[in-house]
Amino acid sequence: MAESLEKLHNRILSDAKLKAADIIRDAEEKAMRIGDESRVQAQKVADEILSNANLEAESIRRGILSSRIRANRLRVLDEKNKIVQSVLKSVEQRLSDIASTDQFQPALKRFVAEAVDAVGADDTVVRVGFQNAERKSLDSLGRTLPTGTRFVVEDKPIDDLGGVVAGDVGGKMIFNNSFRARLERLDNQLLTTISSTIFGE
Repeated sequence: MAESLEKLHNRILSDAKLKAADIIRDAEEKAMRIGDESRVQAQKVADEILSNANLEAESIRRGILSSRIRANRLRVLDEKNKIVQSVLKSVEQRLSDIASTDQFQPALKRFVAEAVDAVGADDTVVRVGFQNAERKSLDSLGRTLPTGTRFVVEDKPIDDLGGVVAGDVGGKMIFNNSFRARLERLDNQLLTTISSTIFGE
């Protein structure tokens, strides 16, 4: 009886050891699967983070490149603008000295005729003023104007560069035909013409 109790005890112990070994094996397999899944998941997360970081780095690189390109374009535009402005200054200088050229009388007659036509009144006041213009040449033009037109020669150039301003006696209608006013009326067209002539754009 003692012997069969010991056998029973040994069998129970042996069964328990087998069961324990199965449980441990299952647990180890589960742990390995979980470890593998965790590694796969961790790798997936790491790959995703790396991919996002690469995309962000590429976006930043493109942004830097784009801002450099924009900065270079702005510098080029600024230099072109300086050149165009220097051409305009040169034009203004030549216009302010027109009184000493052969083009003065024909230009003056045209400016006066345009201004008088623009006002379209019988009692027009025409003011002229140019740098270094001889008063007698200006006065002689005044005698050719229609009757009723008042002719005034200014001591200083009109709008700095010189020109003609006409208006009715009441001052309701005024037409500024000075060089400065003409340049301002042609501003965009003039800048485009200068730019396309110089830069071929």
